Formats: sequence, structure tokens, C-alpha cells
Amino acid sequence: MRLTKTQKTLLSTNVAIVIGFSWYYAQALNYEFLAYAVTIAVVTVVLFGTLKWSRFSTGIIIGVTIWGLLHMLGGSIMTSDGVLYAYRIFPFFDGGGEFFILKFDQVVHAFLYGVVGLMFFHLLREVVGIRTHLPLIAATAIFAAAGFSIINEIVEFLAAVNLPETGVGGYHNTVLDMIFNLGGATVAVLVKIMLFRNK
Repeated sequence: MRLTKTQKTLLSTNVAIVIGFSWYYAQALNYEFLAYAVTIAVVTVVLFGTLKWSRFSTGIIIGVTIWGLLHMLGGSIMTSDGVLYAYRIFPFFDGGGEFFILKFDQVVHAFLYGVVGLMFFHLLREVVGIRTHLPLIAATAIFAAAGFSIINEIVEFLAAVNLPETGVGGYHNTVLDMIFNLGGATVAVLVKIMLFRNK
């Protein structure tokens, strides 16, 4: 499959993000985010390598690209709370320690799995070809995205048990991640249905 000019630009952007941040994290000896850069490289290869079959929209590809950039920035920019990932945006809830809402990390989780929810919704509707039972398709896409997010939590777990220092966090962080993963997927798919019901 030949990529369009826009797809080529997005592919180049993703490659630049991976190479640039891989070099940065290698220089900083930050093996946690270097591993994440490798993960983004794999995602890029799979995403663009399967476009012939998946036919993902430009919007979805842009969403994945934005996530990759936000994810890499999260470990490289310093804030008053530490790295950007730990930045506390607004104290909607403060239960002490890492039990805090809203942090940059949570926004990125919600955004990413909103995009993943839209990917599953697209695959079920446009690739598998299920054009009926919209509520069922929406629910399947939402919970598929939430289930897929387990891979994210496993990667964070592996980083926590194999590296001396990570910013992964503990139990509260993991459960909050899962809540924002599900919430992001739910909002994205419902908005898609309400705004583009006939598309």
C-alpha cells in the first residue's frame, strides 16, 4: 500500500519522535523511558504496516502521534512536581500521596485509550463490517480498549520490578490509570457516535 502525503508526514514525525527521544533518554541513562521509546517504535511499525487492512483515518493516526509525543515529553520535561508525568494539573481530589486527581499522567492515559477505543470501533464497523447493533459495537470497542490497556500496565509493572528507579507508582496509580483508560475510551466512542452517527 502506498502512503498518502499526509500519512508519510505523520510516519516521518513518529520516526523523528522515536529517534530523537531515544537518543535523549540514552544520553540520560533513563532506561525506563528508553524502553517506552522502543514501545512507541513498535506501535509505529504496526500502525503504518497494517494500514492496508486497517484503513485507519488520518484523525486516528494523528491521535496516536500526539500520544507518542506526549508520552515522551512526560519523562523529559521537569516541573515543580518532578517530571511532567507527575505534574498535578488541578486538585479535583487529593487523597494523599499518589492518590490525586488530576495529573498529566491521567490525561495522557485517557487520551490514549480514547484513541484506542476509536480504533476498535473503526475496526468493528469498517473492517469487520458490523453496521448494526450500534450500542453493542460501542460497548465492545470501549471494553476492548480498556482490556488492551492491561498491556500498558504490564509494561509499567515490568519496569517497576526490573529497574531501580521508575515513576510508575503503586496500587493507587495503577487503579487510577485503569479508571482513566476506561473513561477515555467511553467518552471518545460516545462522542464519535453522537457527532458522527451516520458516518
